[in-house]
Amino acid sequence: MANGTSRPMIIQDIPEEVICDNIFSRLPFKLVTCLKTISQHCCSQIKNDTMFAAKQAALCPSCPALIHTGRRDANAPYCSLGVLSSTPTTVGIPSSGLDFLDCPTDEGNFLILASSNGLLCILYQPYYRGSHLTRRHVFFIANPATRQAKAIPGASQHLRQHRAVGLVFDPSDKPASKQKFMIVQALSSFATTNDTLANLRFVIFSSDTGCWVMSDTTITTNIKQKYCDKVVYSGGILYWDYKENLVWFDVATSAAGVIKMPWNLQAGQGSKLDKWKDHNIDASNNGMLICTTIDKNGLAMQRLAKRGDGYYWDLKHKKGWKDIIEMSGDTFHFCHSMNLRNGWKTKFCERWYVRVLGLESERWIYIGVQQRLRTHEMVLRYDMDTCKAENTREELRDLNEIQCRVFGYRNSMAALPTIAVPLQQDGLCECNKSGGCVCATKGTG
Repeated sequence: MANGTSRPMIIQDIPEEVICDNIFSRLPFKLVTCLKTISQHCCSQIKNDTMFAAKQAALCPSCPALIHTGRRDANAPYCSLGVLSSTPTTVGIPSSGLDFLDCPTDEGNFLILASSNGLLCILYQPYYRGSHLTRRHVFFIANPATRQAKAIPGASQHLRQHRAVGLVFDPSDKPASKQKFMIVQALSSFATTNDTLANLRFVIFSSDTGCWVMSDTTITTNIKQKYCDKVVYSGGILYWDYKENLVWFDVATSAAGVIKMPWNLQAGQGSKLDKWKDHNIDASNNGMLICTTIDKNGLAMQRLAKRGDGYYWDLKHKKGWKDIIEMSGDTFHFCHSMNLRNGWKTKFCERWYVRVLGLESERWIYIGVQQRLRTHEMVLRYDMDTCKAENTREELRDLNEIQCRVFGYRNSMAALPTIAVPLQQDGLCECNKSGGCVCATKGTG
């Protein structure tokens, strides 16, 4: 090109405040920390400014990944953190190790109980040595991106172990001193051992008071399964998954109720539906709840929507296994043993154990596929835009050889809220006050 035809390049500097506050604050933690050339001012803001951390936590993508615990490899003696993401180069954590929790990893294992906007509630479970525990169980609030953690005072006395808990944390532009997190667990009591009619109450810990209280809210509902495997926080509401029903709790008003799952709701309307093989709940980007289901025919995704004073399920996506397998090329070649059978594609769920692991950005559904009698799962990622599945080459291995719990994860730099120390005369709970707390109901649920 002739020199006369070239245009001069005009370079105009963008103010550092704009770059830091309006660009860097919208990036996931891993991507921000990977930046090579930034000014000293921006570097200081990213590493030390709590206001920047709060803004990044509020503005970064709401659920760009999934997080879980498991073995690093087949021979590893202890747990580590793993992240599943369609963009692993930009979303992740600095280290998979759990040493920042300050617990001996060779004397116990770790279980994620809940995830909310970048923070995790993690339970440390010590091993038994003979007939004695090596240490006490400890519940932590942690941010694996910044490798910060705090023990939650009174949690071992007030929370039922191996029960799901809800974690509430809403990042904002407020100073770290004004932020708080809440831990909520639903406690159930049944009239008889064979009865499905349960009374549910909620025990609550709030970091701004440092106290455990029992909510005055009580709901009575039919629950076939006494234990809940997962709690999701979305749009100010906690949702407990009891298989056939959702139990919800509004953390602002303490109101609570029950919503039927999609298959349970339609069955009540007279529809004949095949029994769902597996399902999973996740938070949507707009603050609503998503339920992804798997059965012998395929998978479907439905969104919980509100109409007037009631709720309904809106079908957003549905696809059969035959179509998914045909669209996905070599992804399902591990099923080669069924190639000689007629109609093997329609029997995928019958020959293999298949479950929903989680949802990323309302586009990718992660599926765990496991051979019978195996202790690890292959992880497939299904793209709802292309209707194709791909093998992530990841495997889930659980230390206790049980299903690994997977949660939606927001990759943020949020600082851990300060945990208040209650006044000495009040103590950690309200056992002697009206309503009591979990201490007074240890024998129930």
